[in-house]
Amino acid sequence: MDIIEFNLDDLKNQNTGFSYYILGRSYDLEENDAIQDYTKALEYYLKGLNIDYPLCIYSLGISYELGLGEILSIDKNKSKELLKNAYPKIIELINNPNISDTERICAKFVTGAYYYYFGLGNIEKDYNKAFQIIKECADKGHIAAIYDLGANFYFNGNGTDINYDLADYYLNLAKENGLKRAMDLCKSRSKIKKKSERDNNE
Repeated sequence: MDIIEFNLDDLKNQNTGFSYYILGRSYDLEENDAIQDYTKALEYYLKGLNIDYPLCIYSLGISYELGLGEILSIDKNKSKELLKNAYPKIIELINNPNISDTERICAKFVTGAYYYYFGLGNIEKDYNKAFQIIKECADKGHIAAIYDLGANFYFNGNGTDINYDLADYYLNLAKENGLKRAMDLCKSRSKIKKKSERDNNE
């Protein structure tokens, strides 16, 4: 499987909505070898917002939903407004024949991982639909989708049957490709497994 990769230095010279989204997300969630920096993340999200780029509108909405470190407090009203505004624009983006396949995959991922998984922006929660979208994105190399399959869907049985072997497979695939939260979760699960084995042997 070919993993979608981004070079942050190249993105910084592009000045497009999509580059702002990937840069913001990278600094927000420690993806693409970025060191977490919420100030930079917010800066890029706002740049995208200023040009009405759907994925940055969504990103700012989810930032208000969950908070963004110490620089952006939770505001459910702002979150709801932004997420509701972003969704139809994201669908338009997905259906735009002029964008790249990579941009389309990233837009689809957002609908599955957030809108359908959590039921945000007046979208009804639907684990089955979320799983279908995330599986499609994972198969096309979206590393956060790969992580989600291992961390959430197959591990918890959301939208699919519980399958610990597949959960481990996808989580390890994300870890091997450098996703920090996959590395952290693998360590955490390994500790829990070892503790359980020790308890069973006592």
